[in-house]
Amino acid sequence: MYETKICIYCGKDINTALMICPFCGGHIKDQTEDIPPCCPRCKKPLATHTQNNEKYELCPDCGGLWLDRGEFHRTTRESDVYKDESLDDEYIRKPAQDTVTYVPCVRCGKIMNRKNFAKISGVIIDECGNHGVWLDAGELDKIRHFIADGGLERVQDREIEKNRVEIERLAIKVDQTAFIQRLLNFWNFKRWLFGG
Repeated sequence: MYETKICIYCGKDINTALMICPFCGGHIKDQTEDIPPCCPRCKKPLATHTQNNEKYELCPDCGGLWLDRGEFHRTTRESDVYKDESLDDEYIRKPAQDTVTYVPCVRCGKIMNRKNFAKISGVIIDECGNHGVWLDAGELDKIRHFIADGGLERVQDREIEKNRVEIERLAIKVDQTAFIQRLLNFWNFKRWLFGG
């Protein structure tokens, strides 16, 4: 038997692993303990800062940065990045670091997933699916630089090309299937047997 929780919108019991209620479609946030935010790298308390009406939490020792999900999306919006005139030179992808370290979420304490921002940027971010993103010192600038240099357009171009190749492959498959169906209808075995 699996553990359940009650949907705050419709009141029905649902699996604790679900983030969206299957009955009413409500988005359910994790009920997490309110742990004091501390740096997942050096374990120091995070200091809250506000810049351009955005609130973020910064580690005073290592310079790491915590952004809640909404804050991260607003900070990496293309429209805001393109306005930043300090990001005018070409983005150069750096080689990946040798050491891989998984860090806990600042909000819930669960181990976060590591992922390459936009799949091709080379900036490996730590992301909690429920709460937000941890960025080591300088990673936000690298992400914004990648976006300003047209990185998201390159990702979209790759997706378009991948989809084009897949559509061509499916079209060939459909043509082959249609040919086989015509062939089977032409060589109808009943017509052979009964001479009609």
